[in-house]
Amino acid sequence: MGSHLVEPGAVLADRYVVEDLLAEEGESNSWRAHDKILARSVVLQVLASSSPRAADLVDAAKHASRVVDPRLLQVLDAVDDGELTYVVREWATGQSLDVVLAEGPLPARRAAWLVREVAAAMTNAHRMGLPHRRLAPDTVVVTKSSGVKVVGLGTFAVLQDEAGGDGEQQDTKDVGRLLYACLTARWPGNAFEGLPAAPTAHGRLLRPRQVRAGVPRPLDAICDRVLSETPRYGAPLTTVADVEEALSQSLAHERVSTASTPTDMGSSSAQTARTRFDPPPALLPREDGPPTGELPHYPPVEVGRRSSAMRRTLTVVVSAVLVAGVLLLAYLVGQQATNEPSADANPAPPAVSQAPPPKPIQVESAISFDPPPGTGDENPAEVPLATDGDPHTAWQTLSYEANPELGGLKAGVGLLFDLGRIQGVRRVDLGLPSAGTDLEIRTAPASATAAPTASANGYDVQKVVTNARGTTAVALGRSVRTRFVLVWLTKLPPDTDGITYRGSISEIRILG
Repeated sequence: MGSHLVEPGAVLADRYVVEDLLAEEGESNSWRAHDKILARSVVLQVLASSSPRAADLVDAAKHASRVVDPRLLQVLDAVDDGELTYVVREWATGQSLDVVLAEGPLPARRAAWLVREVAAAMTNAHRMGLPHRRLAPDTVVVTKSSGVKVVGLGTFAVLQDEAGGDGEQQDTKDVGRLLYACLTARWPGNAFEGLPAAPTAHGRLLRPRQVRAGVPRPLDAICDRVLSETPRYGAPLTTVADVEEALSQSLAHERVSTASTPTDMGSSSAQTARTRFDPPPALLPREDGPPTGELPHYPPVEVGRRSSAMRRTLTVVVSAVLVAGVLLLAYLVGQQATNEPSADANPAPPAVSQAPPPKPIQVESAISFDPPPGTGDENPAEVPLATDGDPHTAWQTLSYEANPELGGLKAGVGLLFDLGRIQGVRRVDLGLPSAGTDLEIRTAPASATAAPTASANGYDVQKVVTNARGTTAVALGRSVRTRFVLVWLTKLPPDTDGITYRGSISEIRILG
């Protein structure tokens, strides 16, 4: 069977134009292609239909497409046209983890966050009964916006005959290996894709702290509890959910935030971590003296001779106050009688009728809006979570490092709503789970029959909101006639790891 099943320029399904060869994986090839209908890049994994693995590949891809998680590279289609079998996946711009680790280990906190994201994605996949079976640095992509994409859920195992054994247990071990590799740039076991093998002593894997100075103890313990047959630091972690929970606890622990090597402390991530654990104002030491100047000097008082004089003075003052109070009361009573309105006085003018309260507008469709220089990859599968009526679910942006203004990569990102026809919009209600979100409510001109897609500048700014959190009602001040409403996030709140920034919207209602 030839190594190239298709060539650049070939068109599959009258839709996918083959462009660049990405990898050759045994019988299959992976290509970058252009989707002519949706005008975007996709990944094609191509296999000859005559291969005994063809049917299993399509079946595995269909199962993987049912797992909705933004950290998994989404399966868009699976086709067998009789000659070629191919799986179509979304395109993610970034570098595979093996390329990243070729430059050296990651800062501890960054490593913990990245592997926790992988563990969280696999926890969702395991709930659907679908293990990966081959989690490794070359199946994890670190995206351009510092997010994580796990590649090949279910399908890599089919192509490499790795479908036997307990897949979920294997995934747990592989997540532990990923953490070890991120902390040390060594791979537990044999050398892997440019990573040297992790060292051993007396047949036992050395812990990360024995390989690299400055690895925090909590992360060292997690590796031990996953990879060691007889863990030294607690009960074994036997599921990816256990690993995810342990990493989340470690990320919340101050020692993981501050313990790092000299290299780590020079990074922007380490600077963020140090700032996060500065003492709050209530714990700062108080100043010894008065705020400004010196305290005024008062001469001593002779208690014996002056106490009686003070009592006489106080009695006179109290008496004067009582007399003044009686005179004031008499004056006010007289004024009230004088100002009493007569029976034939003009009645008060009738109250002005108010506009009826705004009512919810039915939304016809909603999509994530990430125009250039964005990649259009802002978790489109999660958009329904912002309109499902459940405040416990939310659409989230990708994670951005170092800068809350989307990492300095672009002006904003958001959700775009099509109301189906031109309507009067008076208010937008938002549920914002995290504090510190800056956003704009924008609307397309009433003349627009299609949503502008080139940039957010095609929409008029109606309201600007800063540092919003929780249930936020944004009144536009007037009824705006439009068909398209854009909720545009321009500044994101810090994520739970304290390093990255991520926006989220749990619920949106548009009222008119």
